[in-house]
Amino acid sequence: MILNSFFTQIVMLALAVGMLFFYVRPTFGEIGRVQDSIIRYQEEQSRVNEVNAKLAALVSKLNAISSSDMKAVLTYLPDQIDHVAVSRDIYLISESSEMYLKDIEYSEIAVNRANDELSQVAQPLRHEFVVSGEGTYEQIKRFLEMLEKNNYPLEVVDLKIQAAETGLINAEMTLATYSHLK
Repeated sequence: MILNSFFTQIVMLALAVGMLFFYVRPTFGEIGRVQDSIIRYQEEQSRVNEVNAKLAALVSKLNAISSSDMKAVLTYLPDQIDHVAVSRDIYLISESSEMYLKDIEYSEIAVNRANDELSQVAQPLRHEFVVSGEGTYEQIKRFLEMLEKNNYPLEVVDLKIQAAETGLINAEMTLATYSHLK
């Protein structure tokens, strides 16, 4: 009959090819994109787990400090920091290293710790100095070396370096030191 005719078979074949191109192929493409998204999500999740593991290790290391050790560390901290004297010393260091000092900003931040054992111990007060300056690579390097040898235990918390249009290097750094919390 008509169902077995050559023309019917060609129409059925064209319908099958059309379904393949217009339904099956886009569906497989969408499935491939979803699988790629799943793989990307799993990779990012593993990275987040690595960071969380590092953070947990650091927190456990911090919490492992005994109360007596924390008291011993606080014994060596100064009772107060004269921020004007420290700012002056930073200025003198910049002069000695021949680095042009643009600005020094001072702020103090209380350090919060969640460990109950250490909550009875006086917590240190963090003093931050945001220093911006300009100089050659050697001048900035000499400035940092001189900071390291300074009387105050200054810690470089943040350092941003950018090339200036003048051929020099702009440096902005955050320096921190600690004293007893009053």
